[in-house]
Amino acid sequence: MSARLALAAASSMTLCSLAARAMADDPSEPSPPDGATEVEVRGTRPLPRSARDPSGASRVVRGERLRAPGATAAEVLAEVPGVQVARSGSAADLATASIRGATSAEIPVYLAGVRLNDDVTGIADLSLVPLWMLDRIEVHRSGAPADADRMGIGGAIFFEPRLPANDRAGAGLGVGSFGERAAWAAAELGGRGAGAMVGVRGQRANNDYPYIDDRGTTATDADDFERRRPNADYEQWDVWSIGRVTAGAARLTTVVNGLAREQGTTGLGVIPASAARTRVQRGLGAVSASLPCAGDDSCRLEVGTAAVVTRTRLDDPQRELGLLTTSVDTSGARLGERARVELRLRDSWTVGAGVSQDLERLGIDERDGASLRARRAVTRAAASLALSPAPWMELGALGAVERHGTTAALGVGQSWTEDDDTVTVPAGRIGARVSPYPGWALFANAGRYARVPTLGERYGVSAVVRGSPGLEPERGTTVDAGTALDLGDARVSFAAELFAFARFADDLVAYRASSFGMVRPYNVASARLLGVEAAAALALASRLRLGLALTATDPRDVTAGRALGNDFLPFQARLVVAPEAELGAGPWPALGVHRASVGARLLYRASRAADPPGLIVLPAQAPLDLHAAAFFHRGRLALRLAVSDVLDEPLHDAVGLPLPGRSFHGSTEVWW
Repeated sequence: MSARLALAAASSMTLCSLAARAMADDPSEPSPPDGATEVEVRGTRPLPRSARDPSGASRVVRGERLRAPGATAAEVLAEVPGVQVARSGSAADLATASIRGATSAEIPVYLAGVRLNDDVTGIADLSLVPLWMLDRIEVHRSGAPADADRMGIGGAIFFEPRLPANDRAGAGLGVGSFGERAAWAAAELGGRGAGAMVGVRGQRANNDYPYIDDRGTTATDADDFERRRPNADYEQWDVWSIGRVTAGAARLTTVVNGLAREQGTTGLGVIPASAARTRVQRGLGAVSASLPCAGDDSCRLEVGTAAVVTRTRLDDPQRELGLLTTSVDTSGARLGERARVELRLRDSWTVGAGVSQDLERLGIDERDGASLRARRAVTRAAASLALSPAPWMELGALGAVERHGTTAALGVGQSWTEDDDTVTVPAGRIGARVSPYPGWALFANAGRYARVPTLGERYGVSAVVRGSPGLEPERGTTVDAGTALDLGDARVSFAAELFAFARFADDLVAYRASSFGMVRPYNVASARLLGVEAAAALALASRLRLGLALTATDPRDVTAGRALGNDFLPFQARLVVAPEAELGAGPWPALGVHRASVGARLLYRASRAADPPGLIVLPAQAPLDLHAAAFFHRGRLALRLAVSDVLDEPLHDAVGLPLPGRSFHGSTEVWW
């Protein structure tokens, strides 16, 4: 879907939502107060959890963290306990997330309720998730909640957009280092009965940041030199349209998002490409409804339809990327239907059942080379049970059966090879939450899973992430247990949590780097991952906040008789520590300042092996970031500044690709 088509679709959806608002809005219902920029006041619940899964480990990120200039989805997620991200360059380059050692293809990622990493593309590219229209990010680490359409081996990530609530309009500008520029505008009409919102954003950057070219050696040599990253510029447009209608106990929500990006493909840090270019287009839309299926609220039915279409074209006219072709076209499409009913048998018992059907297609065409045509149909049936035998206890269970039917055809010229595969996999999880005293809770979860390799893992999704057709389904067991403490009031609050987790897998799907700068999946016959997550936060009203997140993991290949001396799984840092501090002040009516804040964040990540033998090592890194913000006129006007990697530490990620060093970012937004 092109940017023009996405804009047209968004506009039409908004007009429909506005018409529904005119018919459904109830003037007798008071509207929320006239909103402006969301200024997060951190007085209570400094470590907020999601209500989607009461027994699981979760974290909600919202407010100012999503508005920081220059911030990306990958950077925000990297600060959540249990999450590790892999980046391949600037904000416009491929970035993926791992939770508790599970790969990106094992973590369902949802944007406005639409799963991005469907079975066609396999992974979810976080660089294609815009933060500017989001209300919050929910990270689930014990498994996916009951309303997700996949179990989620390591968990699930939900990017939830802002819903229209007021009649207002807003606009903003952003600038930064290396030619970064951005502008956006949004308008919304809303009340309790209905609402509609439309927004559009454009951004671009040169991304010609400096880095050290070590000529492929790990030691500091006299021939190392500084160079600027070439051919890394990008331009991106994305548009949102969101509508909602509420009539009594029934709700209807519509979401459309279109994104188009054109960028240079720089290749490796040692051997950069100067002429390769990539164009990405994505359109997604969803319609969901929730309505009572009985005279009271004891029964509720939820239905929805979602679609996502992607297309990527990579042009390499000088064959600089080593792809043995001058262009690659990749297209994917997915249509999903789902229905779920929840029945409350009594005040403490709730049962649910749901079915879903996904149809997905993948096409890859290399000029004068190989082609791939693949499709997959996934039928899923799931059931859930939630009960609370006592006010201080919550129990839950979730089970699902998935049937994956895959058809693929590989061809070179006139010769084609077909592959058919149908696999049925069960999965389930049980969990418990006990609260012996107010503000203190204990958690426990155990699950069994099985996962079919995605089409992307079998056949590849990009020039950097290649495929392995012979992958076997992965099966395993996950367990976790933890405790959380949440004390205080609006003046002083303290929160802490501690979780221990374990995962035991057969035929684990992991990734390894090659000497050509690519990563490829492979099966680890037997693997186990042990870990600990800890977090703590102290908030003194809206004046001071101190926070710390820590993740320690021990990921090992425990295959019997393995010959390699290194048994650590690739791309898993054994220690990640993320401390932060923020100081706030205000208001100062004489100066027109509603609130002001300054803060700092550090993200330490230990070294990681990038291949099974441990010969390729990505060094430890600890970038320090600073940020400041000021709000005026009751928060309607916001000014924000940020400095990333203040100490200009050399940063590398993924397969050793250089990341931006010290950079400056600024933004302003106004609502009226």
